[in-house]
Amino acid sequence: MKSIVLATCSFLRRPSTLAAALLFAVTAAHAADYPSTITNDNPVVYYRFEELTNNGYPGFASNSSPSDPDQAYQGIYYPSSTGSPLLELPGIDTNSILFTGGGGAGNEGSDYGYVDLPNAAGTTPAGGPSGGPFSVEMWVQPQASPGNGGWSVPFEVGDYPNGWNIYVSGGGEGNGNTSYFYLDMRPSLFQGFGAVPITFFQWYHLVTTFDGTNATFYINGVPYGPYSASGFVPATGSDGHIGSGQGVGWYPFIGGLDEFAFYTNVLTSNQVFTHYTVGTNSFSVLPTGASVATAPLSATNFSGTPVTFSVTAQGTPLLYYQWFTNGAPIAGATSPSYSLLAEYPQDNNLGFSVLVSNAYGSQTSIVATLTVLTNLNVVSTPASITRNVGSHAAFHVTADGALPITYQWSSTLDFVTFTTISDATNDTLWLTNVQLSQNGNFYVVTVSNPFASSSYNANLNVQPRTDPPVPLTGYGALVAADNPVAYWRLDETNGSLAEDAVGTFDGSYTPNGGSVDYLAPTGIPHSADPAVILTNGATIQVPWAQELNPDGAWSVETWVQPASLGANGGDYRVVLSSQYNLYPNPYNGWYIYQQPTANNFAFVPQPGNAFITAGPNDPAHNNQLVAGNWYHLVVTDDTTNFNIYVNGQLTGGFAVAGDTLIPDGDGINLDGTAGLGGLDGGNFVIGQRTDAQFNTFEGTVDDTAVYNYALSPKQVASHYANAPLGPTVVNLGATATLTWSVGVLQESGALNGVYTNVTGAVSPYTITFTGAGGFFRTQAP
Repeated sequence: MKSIVLATCSFLRRPSTLAAALLFAVTAAHAADYPSTITNDNPVVYYRFEELTNNGYPGFASNSSPSDPDQAYQGIYYPSSTGSPLLELPGIDTNSILFTGGGGAGNEGSDYGYVDLPNAAGTTPAGGPSGGPFSVEMWVQPQASPGNGGWSVPFEVGDYPNGWNIYVSGGGEGNGNTSYFYLDMRPSLFQGFGAVPITFFQWYHLVTTFDGTNATFYINGVPYGPYSASGFVPATGSDGHIGSGQGVGWYPFIGGLDEFAFYTNVLTSNQVFTHYTVGTNSFSVLPTGASVATAPLSATNFSGTPVTFSVTAQGTPLLYYQWFTNGAPIAGATSPSYSLLAEYPQDNNLGFSVLVSNAYGSQTSIVATLTVLTNLNVVSTPASITRNVGSHAAFHVTADGALPITYQWSSTLDFVTFTTISDATNDTLWLTNVQLSQNGNFYVVTVSNPFASSSYNANLNVQPRTDPPVPLTGYGALVAADNPVAYWRLDETNGSLAEDAVGTFDGSYTPNGGSVDYLAPTGIPHSADPAVILTNGATIQVPWAQELNPDGAWSVETWVQPASLGANGGDYRVVLSSQYNLYPNPYNGWYIYQQPTANNFAFVPQPGNAFITAGPNDPAHNNQLVAGNWYHLVVTDDTTNFNIYVNGQLTGGFAVAGDTLIPDGDGINLDGTAGLGGLDGGNFVIGQRTDAQFNTFEGTVDDTAVYNYALSPKQVASHYANAPLGPTVVNLGATATLTWSVGVLQESGALNGVYTNVTGAVSPYTITFTGAGGFFRTQAP
């Protein structure tokens, strides 16, 4: 778990008595001051967090509610070892407190600070089956995201499965890098507020009201809801926690918090808006000296990789920064963060610190140390494989460590003589159209960085194809001409084998209690070949192979005819997938959904989990899928962009840099071990997510292919239309050379004339100009 280390902070003291009196006079001149506005509405608890650090860290948070003159409901500060929450920071009316994080999900013993609300404060009203009415309000200033997939908690009361809390979501929760507020009233209500993306270091007024049946959430005076929470179960007998996620097993809050109030009645919309309006006019303007809120953390990096040191600071603007290395100022390093490319040995063991300052004071952070490593870590080595004649074959190595890392592949039969393979300088060696003459070859990769080098080998076994060949005519010839790694025509008449027409990667028809109907009529448009119908859980399972999960550019293509559309938000139907999960780690690989409600497709790369959605260009049906219609679906990854095509048209995409895709099985075995001597991963599946989550596809599937490169828009359009691309012409003066991938070359004397076959023409075909030119085209096979 990550912990935040803070330097000891000192703050400027309050203004003199005279200055304080003047400030009070100005405040009193307002039509209403914030504390009176709150106390007039009779809260049970009202923590203003005005405690000072004069006499050491305070033990209690005073309750300013007039209903508690004996302070029976005062809060209790439980600070972290670094003094979080920090006190005496600018806030509403006067001071606020700052939580600096620490700890981790599900770890109550982590080093973070919080304020405890005793159960006696009545934070879990017990009246009625779902508890009595209540309201809770606070001002919060989120300063950092809890991270991808995480949640931080400004306030919670009660452990699961009862009680309630407010969340700040982490970037990556299906929202890119944006955080939002969420309300969780267990077990009946979990509601996010996507209309208000959080801006860090901005104050927000949050109010939750519950009338015994419905809950309303206010952000800056604006109500959201009401939402039914009739099944809410209060956590009777539990303390509340401000700034802590311990009761719900998530991260502590990072940011400012002020003016916490609890009521045993429902505040009206007018009351909430009045509190917000008065509060926005009551921010304190006491000058405070610059101080370090979160110090830079020590880092360990591989040589050649970037490293960034960051600081967060508070104090009256303007704030200034100056970074130092080993005590010497770094020229131009005057921002809250400082980045460099770590290099060994010159940067190893350097110390980095930062001076933050303003007109009222300054503070230097503790020193963060940079450790630079030179390791060359080979995570997975090439695996020996058996492939059919004519198949693709791929050997892959996964390495990390100090950069740059280089690769060189060679082949050998006896480990005495090695033949360097030209241009084979990537982490994957691709062989195309392997033959029996390559049987028994060993392929060796030498992995190097500036500090180390190591070599690994794997064996290629080539065997004759034993299954009957799949006819590659018509549409099949068009696809095969574009050199797919695997191609399932799905033309079988019966049985369990889904044969790979071009390689080694046969699949299995798997009914799973449903049915596979062979020789479905019609097949894909523009072609007469049949298809298969998958119903009630039937799928096609293809065992994991490196070739089906390229570590680089790739494409996947299929034809589908949905039998029906999803009727509700949970009815996601999976068209294709190739992913695996090592719980509790994120999923790797990818999958494609047929989404409900929106009735479109969604491509999801893992572990980034960003969606690319796409529907057909069909305005008559709101560009949504129609049950019974055929759709040609292609996803490409050219290492720069993910693109999704529907019916030959590009309909969605985004930059690869905006997401993360780790191929299925890349460097990891299903048992969680490193892939040394042999990788494995999850199946490639037609009609289901690899881990069997969500629903299976219902409908007809045909002609599915995987490529180890990104299909071009012209190729995608060609496949959709079942029309080969025309010949490419290279003019060499008196001659011209024509090349084409598939089909019969034809010629005519006029563009719209009669075309006849060119007898014996095979690509590439050279013609010599003897007179007038001609026109050439290709005809589909």
